[in-house]
Amino acid sequence: MSKIAPIVTDRPPLSRIIRVLEYIHQHLDEPLSVEQLAAKSCWSRWQLQRVFLHETGFSVANYVREIKLSRAAELLVATELRMIDIALLLGFGSEMSFSRAFKNMFDLSPRAYKKRGVLTGLRKPLEVTKVHHLPKGGKRLTQVRIETRAGFHFSGIDVEISGVLSPQPNFQQRVPLVWQQFHHSLADVKDAWPFKPTYLDAMLGVIDTTQVNLAGGNLRYWAALGHSMSSADMSAISQIITPFKTKYVPEQTYAVVTHRGPIRQLAATIEWFLLNWLPESGYRGLDGYELEVYPVKYDGSAEQACMEYWLPVMAKGESLG
Repeated sequence: MSKIAPIVTDRPPLSRIIRVLEYIHQHLDEPLSVEQLAAKSCWSRWQLQRVFLHETGFSVANYVREIKLSRAAELLVATELRMIDIALLLGFGSEMSFSRAFKNMFDLSPRAYKKRGVLTGLRKPLEVTKVHHLPKGGKRLTQVRIETRAGFHFSGIDVEISGVLSPQPNFQQRVPLVWQQFHHSLADVKDAWPFKPTYLDAMLGVIDTTQVNLAGGNLRYWAALGHSMSSADMSAISQIITPFKTKYVPEQTYAVVTHRGPIRQLAATIEWFLLNWLPESGYRGLDGYELEVYPVKYDGSAEQACMEYWLPVMAKGESLG
């Protein structure tokens, strides 16, 4: 696909796209064709497609389909509605068309997804967030995912911090120092690393909230490498890398937000995530292990840097078991 030319940046298109998004979110029980949405906007079908893709990163049809099917996944797990009832409730013409679209998105049939009973692969509606470093207090659209991640081990170095919502936060001073120590230790032993990298390997910031007391005690922050390895490897790693400790994170459902921009602005993204998105999301936060997931060769000073923040959640009304 050829690159789309930039659209004027005075932001009126974003305001109009927000109105289209609001219409979509309020009418998920309708077919919502591109023609129908174009008629509700100020644009032709082609113009709507172009502006929508530019502002959101999605085609109109793909966005509508993913939001409908994500809602269907929630209904499958949380209710006893029949497949045909869910299909019709979300504007699909038949159970067959619904099942085909669902399997294309989740790689599972609706019946198999329901039987598994795990929320994962969901896309929540795009929402507006302020981006303070953009000119004139710019705004952008942000989408949160719901993912269930299998249990995994991580190995790293920990430090006590006061986090974003603490009365006297110190994470901006302490976290960079522990990452420096982590990379220095990792470089010293990289040739002796006792296991082969797998698709689970990732550079992680791990925030342990499981031991925080009700008086608002400090958090444990880990600069770490996430991995899968055997018990023998776990034993070997503690002997090879003296500063490193290894811990296990159990399977957990997370809300996932992408932070774009320099890492120094991550705190603003987390504040929006906790104070704005979460209370209205239909989910509630859990004490657990919050994750910062960094790509290979991440440059936290770059304006176009991109990483993810994973927050442990469960659907409101769901039992902890």
